[in-house]
Parts: sequence; structure tokens; C-alpha cells
Amino acid sequence: MRRIRCIWIVAVSAAAAFTFGPAGDTSPVFGGEKPGSTADVKITRFHLVETKDGKRLWEVWGDRGEVFEKTNMAKVVKISNPVTVVLYSEQGKLTARSDSATVNMRTKDIHMEGHITATSEQGNRLETESLDWSAKNRRVSTRLPVTLVKGGLTSSGVGMEAETDLERVGFLSRVRSHVAPGSVELKTKAGSRVQHGGTQ
Repeated sequence: MRRIRCIWIVAVSAAAAFTFGPAGDTSPVFGGEKPGSTADVKITRFHLVETKDGKRLWEVWGDRGEVFEKTNMAKVVKISNPVTVVLYSEQGKLTARSDSATVNMRTKDIHMEGHITATSEQGNRLETESLDWSAKNRRVSTRLPVTLVKGGLTSSGVGMEAETDLERVGFLSRVRSHVAPGSVELKTKAGSRVQHGGTQ
């Protein structure tokens, strides 16, 4: 029977790291939290890791984390440094930075929001305002406008689904692409695709 476990890694200052019960100020609502609900646990310098059979599946870093036990959600927010999410899969590693991230502790899905830049090990890069990681199918997706840069090719569209290496990418609509002047050769996998009649 496979076992998946999450490890809390917390670096704290002399101030109290955990606050139980009503916590006073709360950040904007994430992951279905109702207005006025308060975190059960607040953590400074938050670092959350999920592992399976000794291998890391993802990591999340942030200046502050809040855990909502009733809904099994953990919310991570930027104070001075962007929230960093690192996703590991067979296709490689994707490092994403954003203003906030919400982790569903039951499904292990991750939702990121605000000024997102994600870069693969191969150097492919995307920018958007909302990005979701599905733990079940190991893919990232968004419904919002997104820009993808692969070598000398820049593509943009509305809505996207991709593997973590950002090589096989499906745009949903309004796709536009252009090649940077002077780029020597475009190296894309034959499986790259555009869905729903977009142009590439």
C-alpha cells in the first residue's frame, strides 16, 4: 500500500510560531474559506513538502502560512518574498513564483494566484495570473490569459494545460505566436498542440 506524507518544515523566530484558535487578522479568502473564518494555525517562514516513497512530489515556500483544519486547506502568502512552488514529475521540475498559493491537504492539489512566473528545467517559461497543479494527472493549467516562451517562440492565449516541462502545451483559445527576430532554430516536440481551433 502506497503512503504519501506531508512534512511541515518551519523556521521560526523568537516570536510564537503557532497561534491556535481565533487569530485576529486574516488574509483574503482562498480555497473556499468563508469571510470571517480564521486560521487554526499560523506559521512564519512556511515550508511544506510532500513525499512519496522517499521522492519529493512538490514543495511550497512562503513568508507566512495559514492552516484551516476544518477544510483541510493551507494558504501561503507573500509578505516580502514571492511564494515559491516547486513541482516534480517524470517530465522534470517546474519552479513557479506567485503572490499566494493554496494547498488542498486532502487532494494535494495546489492553486497559485497573482503575478505568476513558472520556469521549467529546460528554460521554458510561462506567465499568468492564476495557475493550478493537479496532483492526480501531474499537470498545470489555467483558464486565464497566459504567455509561454520556448526558445525563440512566444505564444499567448486564453486557457492552457501543460506538462511540468512546458513542452507539451494545449492552449484553449485566442492563440497567437511569434518568433523572435534572429532566433536560429525552434525546437519543439511533435506533440505540441493547440486545442479548439486556435492558431499557432
